[in-house]
Amino acid sequence: MNKVLSKTAYTLLELIIALVLVTVVVLGIFAVNSVLSNNNQDYGQRYLVRSDTQTTLNHIINNASLAVGSATTLTPSGGPPVADLGILIGAQMGAANNNSFCIHQNNGADTWLCYVFDPVGFQIKYCNKAYNLTDPNGYRGAGGSCLAAAQFLGTAFSIATVFTNSNGQLLFTITIQNCLNDSATCFSAPDPVNNPNVTVSGSAFPTQVSM
Repeated sequence: MNKVLSKTAYTLLELIIALVLVTVVVLGIFAVNSVLSNNNQDYGQRYLVRSDTQTTLNHIINNASLAVGSATTLTPSGGPPVADLGILIGAQMGAANNNSFCIHQNNGADTWLCYVFDPVGFQIKYCNKAYNLTDPNGYRGAGGSCLAAAQFLGTAFSIATVFTNSNGQLLFTITIQNCLNDSATCFSAPDPVNNPNVTVSGSAFPTQVSM
């Protein structure tokens, strides 16, 4: 009888150990699966916001590379002198907007391709306008406001544009910050898992052909 009880005790002990091991393995599988799932979600969301932002940047850079201008100072009627450098940063489109810029293009007819950033709606929009440096309403070359006819291009948390003119050659650089869900705190209080943010930059040397 004692031998039988001993074997039974060992059998129960082995069963308990086996159950503990199985539990550890199962919990480990769930933990690994959770980590992989979170990583995949994080990577997928970051890839999405980076891909969309890069598409927006490419749209701007590709068009900036086609900018033309004389690099001479012209004085529009009713407005201050402006340098026709092919790209005007801070162009007025209904109201002064330092987050806007227009690209002078000549595709058979002189036009302005204008971009405007709306920091309230976190959106970049664009439109085409007739090129008119003597416009009396002060749109700095764009023949009218861009706001009413603007098309949505992409989302952004912020944009920063810089251009330099060295010996008649224009270098245009733009940096776009963006978040999966743009908000006032998506960069100051980042959430890499649920709301990843990205920063992309690009530059272009416009053709700068004289008008």
